Order: sequence, then C-alpha cells, then structure tokens
Amino acid sequence: MAVRIDIEALRDAAGFVACEAADKFQAAGQPVEIMALGGGASCVIREAGQPPYEVWVGVTADGFTTECDCPAGADLCGHAVALTAAALADGLTWSSAATPPSAVEIDPRLAGLAELARSIPARRLALLVAEWAATDRVLENRLLAYTGRLSTLTAAELDDARRTIDNIAHEATSGDRWDLHDVEKAGRALVEEVRVLAERPATEGTLLVVERAARAWDGLAGYLYDAWETYEDEPGEIGGALRAAHVQLCEQVQPDPDELAARLAEIIGSAEVDSCLDEPWDYLGVLGRDRVKTLRNRRW
Repeated sequence: MAVRIDIEALRDAAGFVACEAADKFQAAGQPVEIMALGGGASCVIREAGQPPYEVWVGVTADGFTTECDCPAGADLCGHAVALTAAALADGLTWSSAATPPSAVEIDPRLAGLAELARSIPARRLALLVAEWAATDRVLENRLLAYTGRLSTLTAAELDDARRTIDNIAHEATSGDRWDLHDVEKAGRALVEEVRVLAERPATEGTLLVVERAARAWDGLAGYLYDAWETYEDEPGEIGGALRAAHVQLCEQVQPDPDELAARLAEIIGSAEVDSCLDEPWDYLGVLGRDRVKTLRNRRW
C-alpha cells in the first residue's frame, strides 16, 4: 500500500540546522539521481570538501525511517531531508512497509570482508579496488556509478548493446564445431553485459535491452536442459542472474504494470522450454498481486 509523506511536518521534526543543510544541497543540485530501493528512496549526496554520503529514507513498521553514512547516522539529517523533498518532487511512490538497507541480510563472509576492508588505509584500499576494476567490467562500471560518472545510455549505446546481445547468442551455436561449453560461455557473457548495463541509470530502454538478453538466453538454455546430467545447475544460475537484474531494473524504472505484465506474458509464452523470467512472484512489488496471479495462472 502506498503512503503519503508530509514534507512540512518532516521539516518541522528535522529542525532548523538540518533544513538549512537540505536547502543548500538542493540549491547545489543535490541529489543528482534518486533510486527507488526497498520501498523507499536512496541516493548519494556530494558536497565540496566532504566525502559522499549514501542516504536512504522510507516508511517502515517503525514509521518514517532514515539511514545515512554521515555522522548523524539514523537521525533526521539534512541529507535525509533533501532526499525526501527531491523524491516527493519526482513523484516517487512510497511503500507503507519499506525495507531499509540495514535490514537486508548480508552474507556473513561478505560482512567479514567488508569489516576487514575498513581496516585498510584509504589509499591502499583505493589502489586495490582500482586493480580489480581494471580487469572486471562490472566492477569498473560499479565504481563509476558510485562516483556519479555514469550517464543514461544514449540511443546509440542501446543499439550497440542490442547488437552485442544478438551477436553473443548467434555465435554460441554458429558454425559446425560449437559445443555445449560455448552455450554456457554465451550465457555468462549475457549476464556480464546485463550487469554492466544495470550499473547505468535505469531507463525503460535499458529494461527492454535486458528483456532482449532474457529472450536470447531462453533460446539457448534448452541445449543445456537437454544435457542436464552435465549442466544441471548452469541454466538456473544464468537465468536467475538475468532475472535478478531485470527485477532490479523494474523496481528502479517502475514501468506501467499492465505493459510489463503483457511483455512478461509474451516472453514466457514464446520460450521453447522455460523462460528465465517465469517467476512471477519475484515481480510482486512492481506488478501487484492480481497481475502476478494472472501470470501464474497462464501456466495451467
């Protein structure tokens, strides 16, 4: 269920200092980009001479909730006020049961490595990240995204992405000497392309390109399903990664739910075996319960 937020009441609760800071951020064009996340809003706010701060606001079971990397932490800081005002101006839909980033379960090993990273001097940590980013396109683009250096994909870039996806799918089974390993490699290449695209600001155009990649994998996965004794896990792993990226983009773009449901129905229905997007409940947050049930009923 969507809720409304009274920005004036929020400003009263925040106080003069936080509101003054929020007004300065907004006057400086911050935040530049707002992302729907967990039923709330998230962004990174940058200020000259200060480190960038990641902030999240939303309505949880405990009421209006904020999380920010700044020293104020969970208090109602200027970053949170600026984000809320900007999200309201953008017409963001607020869930009445949002999930803050801190509530998302993190793999214990990842949490341990993050704690270890905090103990590394900033310069050494930056060089370590740069070293890996130079050999990993996804990490490179994530680094650029975190620093606000990635812009929306242009029409030409979207065309290039479509051609790349088509070429990957075509080359997997072209010629007389291809084998099942080529199909698996193509699937993983599709996942990499989609993850690189997903680091750019989300748009309807990007969403459609990811759906193209899902269709491409649907057309290839059957080869691995037929060889299930050797490739038991790979089809689900690759398809699951493509679906996760698609769901994430849907949550960010918030496409028309009827149009999205129609596209999903067509993609699922046209798959020769099983479509990697055929998990309707994953789309509950963007489709709503009735549309999800309709998609599920198409199976029978």
